[in-house]
Amino acid sequence: MSENVIKSFSHWLRKNKVHLLPTVVALALIIIVLIIVFESAQKSAPAEYGAAPIAADGSSGVKAQSYLASQAPVVRPNDKIFGSASAPLKVFVYEDYTNPYSAALADTLEKISVEVGNKLALVIRPFALSNSSSAIQAAAAVDCAYAQGKWREMRALLFARAKNQQAGSADFASYAKQIGLNDYSFQACLTNEEKSGKIEQSIEEAKTYSVQGAPTLFIGSEMILGARPYADFTDSNGDKIEGLKTVIQKKLSNI
Repeated sequence: MSENVIKSFSHWLRKNKVHLLPTVVALALIIIVLIIVFESAQKSAPAEYGAAPIAADGSSGVKAQSYLASQAPVVRPNDKIFGSASAPLKVFVYEDYTNPYSAALADTLEKISVEVGNKLALVIRPFALSNSSSAIQAAAAVDCAYAQGKWREMRALLFARAKNQQAGSADFASYAKQIGLNDYSFQACLTNEEKSGKIEQSIEEAKTYSVQGAPTLFIGSEMILGARPYADFTDSNGDKIEGLKTVIQKKLSNI
C-alpha cells in the first residue's frame, strides 16, 4: 500500500509538473512516512503479543480477531474461580477492577456462564499497569476479601464503581462493611506490604503470557484482547467478528 502511495504521488508530480512549496512537500512526506509506520505496526502487532493471528472462518467469513498464544496460563491452587476447577473448558480472565471495559466483560462472561452451566469455569486474575496504584489497591482488596470468602462480593462492588466511572479513591472500608468482612483483619491485610508484593508478582507473571492490558482473555490457547461483546458484530472496518458466545461454543463443541 505505501509503495503505491509513493508511486502515485511521484506520477502526479511528473504529470502536472507542479512546483510545490517546501511546506507542501514536507507535508506530503510526513503523510507517506505515517502510512509506512502504520503498516509496519499492523504487521508487528501479533509478534509483540508473542502470538499469531487466528484466521477467519472460511465457511462464514467471520473473523476470530484473536491470537494463538505461544504460552497459555494454567490453573493454580490459589486461583479465584467461578464454576468448577474440573470444568472441561477454562477461560482465564485478566481484569482491572477500576476499568469499565473489564466490568463490561465480566457481565458478558457471567451471562455466558449461566447459559453453558458446569461446562465452563472462569479463572479470575488481576492485571494493572505498573503506574496504576489504584488498580493494584483494588486487586489487593479483592484478594483480602478472598481470605474471608467474599471476593465475589468485593469484585462486584468495585466493578459497579468502575461502570459508573466514579472519581477518587475507592472506599474499601465501606465496601468491607457492606459485605460483612471483619474490619480489623481486612485492614491488616490491605496494608500488608507482602500482599501488595504478591499482587505485583502476579501481574508480572501475566506479562510472561504476553498480557499487556486489561481485559485480556485466554480460551484454551486463543488470546482475545479487550471486552469482546456477547454476540457476533461488525467492526468499524466492516469486518464480521465472532462474539464471545460464538468463540466459547466453538471451543466446547471440540471438547
